[in-house]
Amino acid sequence: MRLIDSHAHLQFPQFDKDREAVIARTRAAGIGVINVGTDLETSRQAVTLTEKNEKMWATVGIHPTDLPAPEAEEKIFSELEKLARQSRVVGIGECGLEIRNGKFDVRSESGKRQIQIFERQIELAKAVGKPLMIHCRNAYDGLLSVLSNFQSPTSNLHFFAGDWPTARKFLDLGCTLSFTGVITFANQYDEVIKKMPLDRLLIETDCPFVAPAPYRGQRNEPSYVIEVARRVAELRGSSFEAIAAATSANTRRLFAPLETSF
Repeated sequence: MRLIDSHAHLQFPQFDKDREAVIARTRAAGIGVINVGTDLETSRQAVTLTEKNEKMWATVGIHPTDLPAPEAEEKIFSELEKLARQSRVVGIGECGLEIRNGKFDVRSESGKRQIQIFERQIELAKAVGKPLMIHCRNAYDGLLSVLSNFQSPTSNLHFFAGDWPTARKFLDLGCTLSFTGVITFANQYDEVIKKMPLDRLLIETDCPFVAPAPYRGQRNEPSYVIEVARRVAELRGSSFEAIAAATSANTRRLFAPLETSF
């Protein structure tokens, strides 16, 4: 059995006390991991993990809630580009748009700033020839607008939380969608998982967050991605082995360097 956790954060401090034990469980389960950066420092840490561990890769980027101060922006993007060109870095992100309360307003100062930093990361992805790892919370309309108008590179929407009509719009743009352990205890995403093309579906943990059933309330980890695959298989009326093979192939195809190294 081989699976790929397409979005994890093993570099986060929640793993500081037992990271090596978590990695050992991940390796024993036959699971590859993409560790995702959310700012310059966590991006560096994600890259360091790839240097120490086989079957791990990294993405580097700036989360929309971790935007740099304007005076630091040029230096940060210069450093990000150096990281992005490393061979085991397979994507840019997580980057995107987020609003906590209300509707995303592209005219607000916060909205404008998020879009500015997101667009810079789109340009970085184009420059290094790597896909986007996109975060979106309560801002799908704004995200669609940016992606549609910007001729964006291939993208994965991590932790997709929209409905089927929204999913179709992103699929029409060529995006892949990835799903977390939330699908093991909530049913609002069932329709999307059942209807979307299998070759566009990825699975992830987003660990240390949102542990799947039967681990709810605990810290999440990459080995728990097995539960996500099981639920996808159940929803689609497929075998676990078929979903494991398909989602792993999809992840390798999107993040091209994985094709020859996993």
